[in-house]
Amino acid sequence: MKRINNKFLIALVSILLVISACKKSYLDKAPSDSLLSDQALNTIAGLKDALNGAYSAMRSATLFGRDFPVSGDLQADNTFVETKNAGRYLPQYNYSVVVNDDVASEMWNDSYLVILHANRILETRLTGADVDKVKAEASAIRALMYFKLVNIYAKPYSDDPSSLGVPLILKYNPFLYPSRNTVKEVYTQIVADLTTAIPLASDYTSSVRLSKYAIKAILAKVYLYMGDNTNAKTTAADVISNSGFQLTTPANYQAFWGNPNIRTDKLETLFEGDADVINNNGFDDLGGIYINGYQDLYASKQLVALYGTTDIRNMVLVNGFTKSGATAVLVNKYSNAQNGNRDNLKVIRLSEVYLIAAEASLPGNEAVAFNYLNGLVANRDPGLMYASTGAALLNDIVTERRKELVFEGDRFYDLNRLKQPIVRVSNAGAIPAGTGNINLTVPFSDYRRIAPIPQGEIQVNKNIAGQQNPNY
Repeated sequence: MKRINNKFLIALVSILLVISACKKSYLDKAPSDSLLSDQALNTIAGLKDALNGAYSAMRSATLFGRDFPVSGDLQADNTFVETKNAGRYLPQYNYSVVVNDDVASEMWNDSYLVILHANRILETRLTGADVDKVKAEASAIRALMYFKLVNIYAKPYSDDPSSLGVPLILKYNPFLYPSRNTVKEVYTQIVADLTTAIPLASDYTSSVRLSKYAIKAILAKVYLYMGDNTNAKTTAADVISNSGFQLTTPANYQAFWGNPNIRTDKLETLFEGDADVINNNGFDDLGGIYINGYQDLYASKQLVALYGTTDIRNMVLVNGFTKSGATAVLVNKYSNAQNGNRDNLKVIRLSEVYLIAAEASLPGNEAVAFNYLNGLVANRDPGLMYASTGAALLNDIVTERRKELVFEGDRFYDLNRLKQPIVRVSNAGAIPAGTGNINLTVPFSDYRRIAPIPQGEIQVNKNIAGQQNPNY
């Protein structure tokens, strides 16, 4: 299937807006993820519709709906592709991504489409408290998309903040040919968007809206990725102490992951993408790639070995499954994949905020780090308590991030920001066929740790043409 690049996509949307503005029939109703006309954006109802469209676009299978979380685990050491697969994500797993790779291109294009939604909202001339709340969510959405983009297509901030990041597009302009901003400039904009949004954001009403403390949690994560431990710890501690959110306990862990509904109870989930009975990605959703659909990806034996027998997180793993003549471990974190009401798409949870606070407490305050780390672990594996120090303690926190956030797409980017190698061992039943092996070490210096700027963007954007990532 031929893909539409970002420049052509924006131009096409512009044309469609003009055409749609000329229609008179009351039967012409735009879908929730379509862009609204200037006239519609001059009312608070139109702004809210546009915001719903931005949230809907984030749910795409090319973004949080599947590609973001899948790539973050598969390109690391948490999952593998089984020999009898449907052909998805093979370049990501094999480290053979090229400039016209569909996954890399679609993540780029559709991320900028979401940013376009947000920009249209932020440019409104309307004023008032309700407008401010809508703008706060739009600002947070834009920040979240740039955070994903800069981590996928650029070097980590911890490595070289002056290196090329991604283009910052902050206003709707279909004739713009943006060059790449630096990683530091992109992060500066992300922080600005989030800190602007926080005082204007709504209080929590449900897990599928970006409320005040959800935005603060994302900001804490951004600070952590920047290596700004002071602000990361302060912001994370604020969320833990003042948001009113609670961790899931061993008693409610299985029910938590088995519940596909929007949450309103402040249990664990600060923000997630909504995938209800009507608005979902069908068998192309995240759960479908793991268990109730294509069933292409499995948990690596390296990952499975990390969980102790008393660890409640074993509940999201299905052991003893046979595929291609080998025993495999199925991923059951998204168990409602084949039901009408599919699982929502987790973006930020309180458990991660605990781990952010723990990591950001180092190296200066190990006692505080233990409080946060063991506070989480007590609700996951009552038989485990950490007592390490120094580098071992940091490694334990990173390991708990891996165990806690698995199948949510963070592992690859954690290894990147920490400049650690990716080391895989063989998994029975993994590609290539026959031997069940993929023994692979990818050092941090390997250029393939960063995705290529899509060829379609390079071809049509004269100002980015000479800014491809090295070796692509």
